[in-house]
Amino acid sequence: MIRFIAIAYLAPMFASCGGEASYDQQSQLLSNTEKSTMLIAEIDSLEAIFYTDTFNVHSEVGPMLLQKYTDYARMFVGDKVKTPEYMYKSAAMSRGVGLPMKAIKTYDQILKEYPDYERCPEVAFLIGFTYDEDLKQPDLAKEAYTEVVNRYPTDHWAQQARYRLETIDMSDEDLIEHFMKKNGENS
Repeated sequence: MIRFIAIAYLAPMFASCGGEASYDQQSQLLSNTEKSTMLIAEIDSLEAIFYTDTFNVHSEVGPMLLQKYTDYARMFVGDKVKTPEYMYKSAAMSRGVGLPMKAIKTYDQILKEYPDYERCPEVAFLIGFTYDEDLKQPDLAKEAYTEVVNRYPTDHWAQQARYRLETIDMSDEDLIEHFMKKNGENS
């Protein structure tokens, strides 16, 4: 920590003495742990602004936060806790700003690179949900939902996927009737 503080205070001084040091040159002086700590602090600050009562995915903070999530994921591939979580948040934001294919690619990357991530069943479900709701591609949604059921058969998200597989081809009227029938059976 002392090294980090010293570098943070001395880097501008070195930059002014011998010409301007680039961000890359300054960041080379930091260890990966220090870089990670700084980036997490930036993300935390942006999240504090972004996730307020006035949550707006189109605010100017949104793209900065999305970029920081991406930066962290690229720089710290081996971090099995923060990296998949930031990728998950990045995918959710991508969906929020109308980039469903980017979200699907990120979800897919999480499943491939972080198979032990605790949210993998949800991530797999969200692939289907994004095809279903955002892209209106029921055939691809069915494939994704089936994958959730096969990969995580006992998980809550597999139950949700089974339900979507059962109802995906229903009209709004059929869905209402189905829902009313199910509620009648449960009472």
